[in-house]
Amino acid sequence: MIRRATLYARFSEPSGNYPRIAVEFGKHGQAIKPQPPAGGHLVQYQIRINRKFISVGTDLLAAVNRLRLERARIEGGVSHEEAAPASEPRAPEKSEGRARIAEAAAEFVHELRTLNRNKYTVDMYANVLRDFQRSCRKTFIDEIDRADILAFIAWMRENLQVRVPGAVERTLRNKTSYIGTFLLRHGIQLKKRGSAQGKNDAGLLYRGDMPKPMRKKPRKYDRDEIDALMKHADTEQRDYLEFLLWSGFRDEEVQFLQYSDFNFRNSTVLVQAKPQFGWKPKDNEERAITLPTQVSQRFKDRMSRPQRYADGFRKPTDSDIVFPNSLGTPDVNLIDRLHAVAEKAGLNLRGKRAGHMFRKTAGSRVAKTLGLPAAMEFLGHSDIKTTALYLAADTSDLKRKRQLADEMYAKGD
Repeated sequence: MIRRATLYARFSEPSGNYPRIAVEFGKHGQAIKPQPPAGGHLVQYQIRINRKFISVGTDLLAAVNRLRLERARIEGGVSHEEAAPASEPRAPEKSEGRARIAEAAAEFVHELRTLNRNKYTVDMYANVLRDFQRSCRKTFIDEIDRADILAFIAWMRENLQVRVPGAVERTLRNKTSYIGTFLLRHGIQLKKRGSAQGKNDAGLLYRGDMPKPMRKKPRKYDRDEIDALMKHADTEQRDYLEFLLWSGFRDEEVQFLQYSDFNFRNSTVLVQAKPQFGWKPKDNEERAITLPTQVSQRFKDRMSRPQRYADGFRKPTDSDIVFPNSLGTPDVNLIDRLHAVAEKAGLNLRGKRAGHMFRKTAGSRVAKTLGLPAAMEFLGHSDIKTTALYLAADTSDLKRKRQLADEMYAKGD
């Protein structure tokens, strides 16, 4: 049996050597691009399985995807011969018409990548299917029953770390639903529907089996919190906060923002696919956001300030990332900048989806000023009901309500 798969970058040196450097991964699982030796350049990425190296090209994202595929095979208990690399993943192995869970899961994830699904979506399914195989002791998909799904939910409760306190049930429900999508591809219905809740009715789970998330009231930043953040932000941090506050962009949309997305003449910024980074907007929907003139001008001025990129410290060009990491590439830990400002301001925003609260703040402002349909377009929602549930209540009169409550308390009747 195979023990593990490891990803390496192979470089060419002027001396004629071809050293291999193991690819490291950040705390959130993102691959860190290895730096070549002095004067050297990347030849290819390779995956090592036992003592054999598999060439997987020069694209880091594609190499990581292949690594996850190989690891899925290994964790599923696939033999060395079965996992031997080919130009394409093998179809799910069948025994008398039966599909193995490990092979079917690997094929499902590969299919999502072939269909050019969003990277987040692919990674999400890959992680869920990997975890399901850790909790499930069955070999074939047609062996999966209600007990296996309940065991998976119990396994997640014990092993998953949820970054947003109070969101455990939502996370469990979502991940269980992802397993349902996978099973449906093989003709297995996850949930019993409607009043068909009998033992012999189609579906593995009864209505009460699915985790039930608490419906939380959407929260946005109030004026005092925004003022405190802006007061303690330096110029770089303020650029980031101002953009969050007025664009309503999702976290990943900000990560892949480029200067070419701005139209400074019209004070607009565009959410659009970035194939060079393997990224595209949620639901494949591009949209244009109109910014206040002052905010648009702020980013035009930002282009005159040198920043650090892979080729040195220089002024950014249209093709550059607006908020890059130290290597000049999209910063997957961009939210840490907001947390750093919050700590200086004495605000504890850890585990509160702090960046998403800016999106709710921006969307709520648009809804109050221009109406719900405008907020739906601004946020990139496809259903106005989603927007209505998404927006935070207006708290502008909160102080007045508190004052009236104090007055009633003082009267005592």
